[in-house]
Amino acid sequence: AIKGKFAFLFRRSGLGRVEAVDPIGRTAFLMIFREDRAYFVVPGKKAYAEEGPEAMMKRFLGISLPPDEALSLLSGTWADAGAGSGWNVEQDEQGRVARGGRDGFAFTVREFFPGGGVPRDIGLSGPGTSGRIKVLKLGFNPPSREAAFDVSFLHGYVLKTWEEILELRDR
Repeated sequence: AIKGKFAFLFRRSGLGRVEAVDPIGRTAFLMIFREDRAYFVVPGKKAYAEEGPEAMMKRFLGISLPPDEALSLLSGTWADAGAGSGWNVEQDEQGRVARGGRDGFAFTVREFFPGGGVPRDIGLSGPGTSGRIKVLKLGFNPPSREAAFDVSFLHGYVLKTWEEILELRDR
């Protein structure tokens, strides 16, 4: 189980960044998504693992979820949902996306930000996993920060397998 504060930054072109902060404000880990690759970075150990974005999100959320779908989940906009996507998305009486599911994974919006359809509190469940995302602050269309998705700094880090990354956590 993962509990903590996370910052999410996603762009529609398959770019994403998730940063986990420890109780004293240091970056515990971050994930960077760049179209067909994802990087799990442990800055304190100067180590990272690399794999496909859906596999990385499965490790994080318990479901294979590409960055564009994570953006839909956090923003409440599921324009691509339907038979072709595999998602079954339901709206409430106000037309907001209230719940949805795919392949045994489900989400339920427990609370919305005032005045719109943007989720504030999202319950997640699936085979062997459950959790909650509570959005504290949200911004749409911020100035472009391409450096947030830059991975050139990884040249100074050591590439590890996922199993080796998990061992770092135990040290």
